[in-house]
Amino acid sequence: MAPVLFGLRQLLEFDIRWDNPPAVDPFTSHHLLHSKAVKRDVGWNIYLPPGYETSGRRYPVIFWLHGAGGDESSGVWIARDLDKAIAAGLAPPTIMVFPDGGKKTEYRDWREQNVLIETMIVHELIPYVDANFRTINSPLARGVEGMSMGGNGAMKLALKYPELFGSVVAYAGSYKPLPLDGYFPGIAAEQQAWIAKLTQWYSTDDDVFELAHKNYSRLGGLRIRFIGGTKDVSLPDAEALHNWLLHCSIPHEYEILRGLP
Repeated sequence: MAPVLFGLRQLLEFDIRWDNPPAVDPFTSHHLLHSKAVKRDVGWNIYLPPGYETSGRRYPVIFWLHGAGGDESSGVWIARDLDKAIAAGLAPPTIMVFPDGGKKTEYRDWREQNVLIETMIVHELIPYVDANFRTINSPLARGVEGMSMGGNGAMKLALKYPELFGSVVAYAGSYKPLPLDGYFPGIAAEQQAWIAKLTQWYSTDDDVFELAHKNYSRLGGLRIRFIGGTKDVSLPDAEALHNWLLHCSIPHEYEILRGLP
């Protein structure tokens, strides 16, 4: 079958399951959000810290964004580590939310494909969590984190909506605009083919370099941290973003972990 074209661009087809409860997880609970943006029920998980049910207090909240092949349940193991950190006094009691960002969506709005992930998270899920759980409804108490595609998504959402988040932590994100020929060294042929399609849909609205420059005057309250491994295929992206933020005089923390992929 010939590819469907939108203008001169090949229409992307997303293989997304919207409801993916974890098999067994004692630290999180699975919920469905009826999304007008996505036009269906979308799954998400939430971790509530010890004492939430009895304390009556309000808590900071972290939104964790999964990678390109994941879903809302692929990262719930992180809630276990957060629970240990809270018990050890290394982190304050904190709520953590795991949205379903869909496979390979880059946490973008794809209006031609009717896949509006950014709108769903920013304008539906975050307000829903604030309205139905005892969060501290303030950007200073709201963070966004993620790994790989989720690292890119977390950085993009924080730089695009700095009044919404007080902090961003991104791990192993692919930040640089994709090459025009779609070639990205070190990945499988199937991924190369997807990147070649994705490149046709480049937008400055979702480019973290452009967003950092454009929104420079709005970033004063945003804490930025990102981390890369020396064996990670996306390390050049992290290096480029580090140098760009230095060029733009945007304060941030950048850490390289030796020997890690």
